[in-house]
Amino acid sequence: MIPKRTLLAAACLAALPLWASAEEAPTAAPEVTIDRTTERVLLDACAYLRSAERFSLHAEVDIDEVLASGQKVQYSRDGFVMLERPNRLRAESASDKGVRELVYDGQTVTVFRPDSGVYAVFPAPETIDTMLDALEDKGVVLPLDDLLRTQPCAAIGGHLKTGTYAGRHWLNGDWYHHLLLTTEAVDVQMWVALGNEPEIRKVVITYRDAPGMPQYSAVLTDWDFAPEIDASTFTFSPPEGAKQVAFRGANESAGGSKQ
Repeated sequence: MIPKRTLLAAACLAALPLWASAEEAPTAAPEVTIDRTTERVLLDACAYLRSAERFSLHAEVDIDEVLASGQKVQYSRDGFVMLERPNRLRAESASDKGVRELVYDGQTVTVFRPDSGVYAVFPAPETIDTMLDALEDKGVVLPLDDLLRTQPCAAIGGHLKTGTYAGRHWLNGDWYHHLLLTTEAVDVQMWVALGNEPEIRKVVITYRDAPGMPQYSAVLTDWDFAPEIDASTFTFSPPEGAKQVAFRGANESAGGSKQ
């Protein structure tokens, strides 16, 4: 049996900066019950990602939509992300809504729709974290954007209720740590690579309180912590014939901007 211990979330937040900065720690927080193995694996994975100055990855995302009848419809999205801290990001995705390219150069964000040949540009804050916040305010949310932030585990760390080690389980041809996490509203499953490179390889989020308990699933592959970056990686050059239009983030958020 894995030994259990009870932690105060406030103490965890203050003592472990990979969750969040001490200034962000709440004055009062619910108790968190987490076994030692889950805590170690989770902290190692978050610290590993937090220490990376640059990385790239591919993501295969599946999103459930619950119809009025109660039946679930699953939508898929493929994506690629490359970032260089503190203020360079490129994200490409393909879904039912078409292909989207997003480029952030530390000063502006450009969203390009190759299918329609249009792009939009807006001024952006000077760090990836604040840029992601600005995007969200405009109705655009990148899949698993928490993993792109300086504190990649702050969101779940601030709301964690329980953490349980499910064991070492098989995934896509290899063995992984399998973690079961809960908050007040969601259940989270996380698969983390064994060894000295604890990459997060899969995340499944179940929205427990939502009708039909829809899920959000992401398989993360091709992690590269030394990607080749050239001058064009984080620079947008409009292709011939492309037309600049006004940014309309609200339209992207309709129907779920994560698709």
